[in-house]
Amino acid sequence: MSPRADVDSLDIGYRRLSAAEIEQALTLHLRYLQGQRGGARASLKFCDLSNAVLRGRMLAGADLTGARLSDADLSEADLRSACLFGADLRRATLERTNLTRADLRGAAFRGASMQRVVMVEADLRDGHLMRSKDGELTPNVQGNPSAELAEASMTKADLSHAKLSNAFVVQTDLRDTDLRGAIFVRADLSGSDLTGCNLEGADLSEANLSGTKLDGAVLTRALLRSANLSKASLLGALLDDVDLSMANLTGADLVRRLDDIEGTIGETLRQHRLWILSNGGKGRRADLSAIDLSGQDLSNLNLSAAILRQTTLKGANLSGTVLAMADLSMADLRGAELAGADLRGACLERATLNEANLANAVACPMDLRNGHEWPTNFSKARMVRVNLAGADLTMARLEDGDLSQGNLRNAVLAGACLTDATLTMADLRGADIRNADFRGAKNFSAEALAV
Repeated sequence: MSPRADVDSLDIGYRRLSAAEIEQALTLHLRYLQGQRGGARASLKFCDLSNAVLRGRMLAGADLTGARLSDADLSEADLRSACLFGADLRRATLERTNLTRADLRGAAFRGASMQRVVMVEADLRDGHLMRSKDGELTPNVQGNPSAELAEASMTKADLSHAKLSNAFVVQTDLRDTDLRGAIFVRADLSGSDLTGCNLEGADLSEANLSGTKLDGAVLTRALLRSANLSKASLLGALLDDVDLSMANLTGADLVRRLDDIEGTIGETLRQHRLWILSNGGKGRRADLSAIDLSGQDLSNLNLSAAILRQTTLKGANLSGTVLAMADLSMADLRGAELAGADLRGACLERATLNEANLANAVACPMDLRNGHEWPTNFSKARMVRVNLAGADLTMARLEDGDLSQGNLRNAVLAGACLTDATLTMADLRGADIRNADFRGAKNFSAEALAV
């Protein structure tokens, strides 16, 4: 049975608050949180706060049950553990808002802007607002039976361990969102974009994932029992310890396994060599996209400008290989050997390079004929425990990348972009960081640079 809120009145009256009333409620609430005399918890349930500007305000633990917050600006606000049961947040701005452990059952977020919102352990299950009429409890017509995130933009959000059973998340932008351990049992995610999401350990049993984009997503140990993945795209997705035997995969796109890998690679490389030597006049550009090449020996080859998009190269040997201007976006390079590889101007956006060896790799910009420089792109890449010792990463794009526990000793990061990158326990001793951009980088400290 769905949880419900019992509204003890014949009809729900939505009272419009003036700016002065809102300010007074927020002031008293702050005093309440600080334990000061005269403070009072903000009780704003069933208030009309639509279009209100509450940017950066402190509302942790506030009661906003059933409140109208459509088109409101709540960006960077603190709403930890707040009650927003059945609240109307359609088209609201919730960028970088903290909703950790908030009660969001039955809340409506359709069309909301929620980039980098934090909803860790938030409760987004279905819930009904109820009203009492003639002694009978009936659903409030203003309420939503299920949390609705349809058409919301939630890129780079953190919904780890959130409860979203039965939630309505249709055609929602969830790219690069942290959904580790989230519960999506029977949720409707059809048509949503989950590119690059981390769904490790998530429960997607009986969920509707038809037509979703899960390219480059982490689904390690996720539960997909009776899930509908028809026409979904899972190219480049990490599916370790995932049982797909009971999932509907009709029309789904998955990485291919070739019967004659050596023959295919051999012919592809011959044609690619002709293409390079003839400056594109003969042969054809190598395209090994979405193919499982795990453990293959591709060392010391010339794969300049090759297309290896969403390719599985787990444990492959690419040491000394020329990959200048190659497309390796969303490739699985876990544990791959790339020591001394030429990665100038290559695209490794959203690639997974956990525990890969890129010692002394060359990933500085490629000089183009028009005089411009094309930087190597590692943006949003997963590079946990990567070895980049001595690598040349001059002007490399590493924004939003995860370099936790990475070895960057003596690496050249001059002019590199590491905005919003994660550098937890990364070893940067002896690294050259002249003009590097570390704005928003997580767990970056000068101590990590000490020799």
